[in-house]
Amino acid sequence: MLTVFALCRFLAFVTSVLLFGVSAMLALSGSRSLSLSVESGLRRAVRCAAIVGAGAVLCLLPLQAASIAEDWSAMVDADMLTTVAFQTQYGQAWCLRVLAVFCVLAVFLRGRSDNARLRAVVAGLALAPLGLTGHAAMQSGWVEVFHAANDMLHGLAAGFWLGSLPVFLAFLQLWHEPARRKDATRALMRFSTAGHVAVAVLLLSGAVNTWMILWPAGVDLTSRYVQLLLIKVAIALAMVALAVINRYRWIPSIRSRRDLALSRIRRNTVLELWAGGVVLLLVGFLGLLSPS
Repeated sequence: MLTVFALCRFLAFVTSVLLFGVSAMLALSGSRSLSLSVESGLRRAVRCAAIVGAGAVLCLLPLQAASIAEDWSAMVDADMLTTVAFQTQYGQAWCLRVLAVFCVLAVFLRGRSDNARLRAVVAGLALAPLGLTGHAAMQSGWVEVFHAANDMLHGLAAGFWLGSLPVFLAFLQLWHEPARRKDATRALMRFSTAGHVAVAVLLLSGAVNTWMILWPAGVDLTSRYVQLLLIKVAIALAMVALAVINRYRWIPSIRSRRDLALSRIRRNTVLELWAGGVVLLLVGFLGLLSPS
């Protein structure tokens, strides 16, 4: 049951991250024609992500009910589902996410494809409530509010960084075209600036989040939660290292060693994407485990 629940959470996370990051980076590109070109190439993947993400979110409440009852039949028990949906904090947050998901479907499946700003706002509003279903719910009062707000900030920063990487790769490909090089260069520099901010916010909010979760019970290196958390932190730091190498080693080398530099940038970015997927999978499990 835990594995199925975690995988469903992973699908909800990864699709939300993709929708927000792609839309936010397209909105920040500074070139409408460049954004439309990239959006057309990613349109099918984005729409599939919206549909899969909606299905994953809808499955989360039945899985939560089954987890509480420790019985798979609770997934189709109307009374149990109603109780979890309206009488638990998790269920109320889930209702908010479902509302956001339907807005996402309306905007991404039927809305104008050239309105990246609206898509980014709607996708961000769908991503932010994930902070209401984490370990912040174990606390109360202003501590819970602060923890939940920090979780939301952490999720949005991670969503922008990881979700925008496919767009970064597309901009990098368009940079090869002389007619688009000026716009692509500007978009890449904007990504670099926004990426610096996102990574800084991600690291700071992640440190605060870890402290707020582990501080009450202390650090037990034998617990599965702490072990998975340490793996997650190690992979996240490796991703930061790859991003730093790209920005400060290979991008300055484009003028002198163009082919090698572009090859290394693409390789490191793909590695970041795979590593980010593993991090999101770990997050899917961590949210279901007790820190103590």
